[in-house]
Amino acid sequence: MTTRKTAATPRAANAQGKPFIAEPRRINLLLRPWNAVVDREMGQRFVPSRLMAWDPRTVFSWVAGSLYWLFPAGKARKSLGDRIQNLVAITAAYTVNSPYCIADAVNSEPTGLSEAELEAVRAAADVSEMSSFSPRERLAIRYARLVSSTPLEFPEDFVAELTAAFTEQEIVILAALAAEMNRNARLFEALGAPPLVFPPDKT
Repeated sequence: MTTRKTAATPRAANAQGKPFIAEPRRINLLLRPWNAVVDREMGQRFVPSRLMAWDPRTVFSWVAGSLYWLFPAGKARKSLGDRIQNLVAITAAYTVNSPYCIADAVNSEPTGLSEAELEAVRAAADVSEMSSFSPRERLAIRYARLVSSTPLEFPEDFVAELTAAFTEQEIVILAALAAEMNRNARLFEALGAPPLVFPPDKT
């Protein structure tokens, strides 16, 4: 039975544990409904959207990049399955070492991963011999690590394996999932946003 996992959180980039900047006292009227929607979705107060409210254009850009999740799952997303998509998001979050994104990816919904599988991803272990991962899952994990590493390098032999195992649309989805985690990690950590709390604190 799959249970909700508790993320092993890395050392936070923000040692102070609080945002680097204060939230604006007045938030654009157009952004207030969005904050309410995100708070409800997250089950807690979503600090990054309030910090970004200093520049509404930044919020609108971030929202536009998140609209992907509002559209019904197409054929490619269904063929990938939730497990591979969760693997990519979690792997990217751990690779960029973002406490915020790790908490979100691991705890926001059931991942479909066992404790051993989650630990392998967290520890950046070699999953090539891990029988519980399918060949496509192993490729997806490696792809997420490559997308989330610096410098960006994609060996030719790996690209050949990737394109043989996934369709063009599936590869775009995997790349977008990993890139979204990287975007959120850089933006939220750069603002000093505190990690999400799971289960949400209702106090």
